[in-house]
Amino acid sequence: MNAFKTIIASALTGLAAIGVASASLATPTVRGNVKEGSIEAHVLLVEAIRRNGVKVTINDEYCFHNESVMGFYSGKRRILVVCQDNAGANGQVVDWTANDLDTLRHEAQHMIQDCRVGTNHDHELAPVYNSPTALAQTELGPERVARITEAYRKRGATDLVLLLEYEAFAVAAMNVPAEQVGDIQTYCGSK
Repeated sequence: MNAFKTIIASALTGLAAIGVASASLATPTVRGNVKEGSIEAHVLLVEAIRRNGVKVTINDEYCFHNESVMGFYSGKRRILVVCQDNAGANGQVVDWTANDLDTLRHEAQHMIQDCRVGTNHDHELAPVYNSPTALAQTELGPERVARITEAYRKRGATDLVLLLEYEAFAVAAMNVPAEQVGDIQTYCGSK
């Protein structure tokens, strides 16, 4: 098992990651010393999600019945699911791909959006950024934004859903999991 898989597996099972107690990694001062986009930053993100009462599930049974789904967040069920690209036959966790981590960041952004309005995890979402469309245009480019728009409109997405998706795709592309940890602390009240 490579170090990447070991660190993520440790975080997901609540064990110490890379020999450092989880609680010590979660402090805001350490967050400032964790390199954005690193494995350690993703471990912090998973831990912040879990501390906020949301179960992180890798390769849920749902993934194997819906192959086009990369993951999802369900506020009311308090679950965030990542469907790994190369998941084992029985759903065992395998080496994480860049896309798997991107999915984690995308779904984490939906959780943060869920904390913006109403009560935490009521599945009423609102964008965090002032202009999700401009953010998406900058981070993803107009062609990708057009593809996202087309795909979601075909599924009946409202204007609000499009804004939420633009933001989630853009934040995932920005690869700033440590910043997302701060947003969880700010909007969800996680300590």
